[in-house]
Amino acid sequence: MSMLKKFVSMSLAAAIMVGATASATPAFAWSKWHHHGYGWGPYAVGGALALGAMAAAAASGPDCYYERRPIFNRWGDVVGYRSVPVC
Repeated sequence: MSMLKKFVSMSLAAAIMVGATASATPAFAWSKWHHHGYGWGPYAVGGALALGAMAAAAASGPDCYYERRPIFNRWGDVVGYRSVPVC
């Protein structure tokens, strides 16, 4: 994944998080005091977290894992194992 794509997706996720928090905080405090409830604030924050998680998943690279492979000496005998990243 290119560096520009990662930057754009992380910037989008950060903007969504900041926007949801900034817009939900005054409504959250006011609605709790006035209506004895929390209003739409928790839903806005939950939506922002979900969109941020989707953006982070889209920005992540390929799935890699480590595999143990044998190490051979010059006579072909296995002398140990090492972890090798496989993508």
